[in-house]
Amino acid sequence: PTVNAGAPISLCANNAQVSLNGSVFGATGGAWTGGSGTFAPNNTTLNATYAPSASDLAAGTVTLTLTSTGNGNCNPVSSTRVITFTPAPTVNAGPDASVCNNNANLTLAGAFTGATGAIWSGGAGTYSPNNATMNAVYTPSAAERTAGTVNLTLTSAGNGLCNAVSDQVTWTITPAPTVNAGPDQSLCSNNPMATLAGSYTVATGAAWSGGNGTFSPSASNVNATYTPTAAEVSSGSVTLTLTTTGNNNCVAVSDAM
Repeated sequence: PTVNAGAPISLCANNAQVSLNGSVFGATGGAWTGGSGTFAPNNTTLNATYAPSASDLAAGTVTLTLTSTGNGNCNPVSSTRVITFTPAPTVNAGPDASVCNNNANLTLAGAFTGATGAIWSGGAGTYSPNNATMNAVYTPSAAERTAGTVNLTLTSAGNGLCNAVSDQVTWTITPAPTVNAGPDQSLCSNNPMATLAGSYTVATGAAWSGGNGTFSPSASNVNATYTPTAAEVSSGSVTLTLTTTGNNNCVAVSDAM
């Protein structure tokens, strides 16, 4: 008998099923052995499909042997086929993170191996300079900013014999700070001390600025009193501005009275 198990072959670890094509002459059949995976429909089908096991993939190679059966008065003969498994691509879309609604451009941090590139997808916003740049800047759409979240997917490209792989990152869009300096006030020039009534949200504080007078007890007290200078009293008006502080990753916001 003669047996041919086929030529050596290299496959990707994530696309590693082997379509066998053994041949046997001078015997009634053949049987496959070797490896710890499975043969479908069975190991006596010459063109069976072999699905490698996890240990086969971890080893990086497996040798399958085709041995003749139904040899009559002949000795069985065998042939081997070596299958090598190359690493599968990997992709990492980066850690989940958050940005502020008023500073919502997302600086992405994708990475890949085993492929020639990767592509960002998902979301209704825009990628700059493009969606094939791993550290692209993504500008979310108005709807995404309103929803407060966006999910982006990074998928490997140029995978050769491998299947594409993907990873997802979720960005949370937190509310922007707000600030209110309070209503405009009209005071008498012989009683010009203003009792302020500022307020803010999201930020950890706010500070008054503007004018050359004095804030008591301090400019960081939103309910401070403001005593204008004589020049301000003489000019007839002064504009005070309340600006948020402790904004984390948000842009500070201001309001004037």
